[in-house]
Amino acid sequence: MIFLRIVTLAIHLLAMNLASAGPLLAIWLDAKSQRNESESIDRVGRTLGWWSVVALFIGTLVGLTQGTLIWLQGNEAYFQALDSVWASKVIFGIWEIVFSLVCMIGYLAWWQSGKRSRRWQRFLSRFLAILAATNLLYHFPTLFTIIGLIARGEIDVEPPVDSGEFRTLLVQGQVIWFTLHFWFSSLAVGGLVAGILCLKRLPEEERESTAATAFLVALVATLLQIPVGFVLATTLNSTQQSRLMGGDGLCTAMFALGVGLAFWLMHHLAGLAFFDRSLKKANAAMMTLGGTIVVMTATLLLSRGGM
Repeated sequence: MIFLRIVTLAIHLLAMNLASAGPLLAIWLDAKSQRNESESIDRVGRTLGWWSVVALFIGTLVGLTQGTLIWLQGNEAYFQALDSVWASKVIFGIWEIVFSLVCMIGYLAWWQSGKRSRRWQRFLSRFLAILAATNLLYHFPTLFTIIGLIARGEIDVEPPVDSGEFRTLLVQGQVIWFTLHFWFSSLAVGGLVAGILCLKRLPEEERESTAATAFLVALVATLLQIPVGFVLATTLNSTQQSRLMGGDGLCTAMFALGVGLAFWLMHHLAGLAFFDRSLKKANAAMMTLGGTIVVMTATLLLSRGGM
């Protein structure tokens, strides 16, 4: 059961990372295609945008699967926490997913129609994508971090939790730093996917500079994970910190492996951003990124005692 939870949670996070940051990188490619009058960059940007939509569908379905696994595991505390914020946030969160989908599909449909000759039309269409991305970047990590804290008894609330009380929980250290961690992870995933698309689908004269920028976004976001991850670790409860630092041999080993993979990922991304922009190296970076997410997901669950 724990293995299935690790795999589904890793896929869930990877999909939501792309769904959250993909629209922002699509806007960048959209604007670049307009400046350069490049149909090929335009196609890559729209492809990335549609992949973000698909990723949101996949992330939602895998999230439901993850919830089913938690239910089969008999974790009543998690569902009690979910119930405590159901009326104020979970139902609202479902509508937020629909809102992001509508905004992103509207942006892509408008972009693909070619009816954006005026500046205000391009601005308004791209604003829809900004709404789609920021909506997920704000709601997804904060909601599920707070539900987890309630389920583990790390914060004391009196159910049902209304919207006002929920907002006061946003200042919890773990909520702030996990949210930042998710943001940078999303930019790393989005940048790497965008870079690979550029390498695969752009002509040679446009490939190098566009892919280099995408990989640089992924590299900077991954570098910023180092201080954010360190501070996030300090906000964990003492039991989790103990397991990470040697109290649980498997958890500590997975944590060390995850850190090693993260540095290896930075090595790949630095090469892609500044030196060797080959598809082989980009695929190796994507595999390393996937491995890092799986291992760090396992570390997180093991530090919580499998919860």
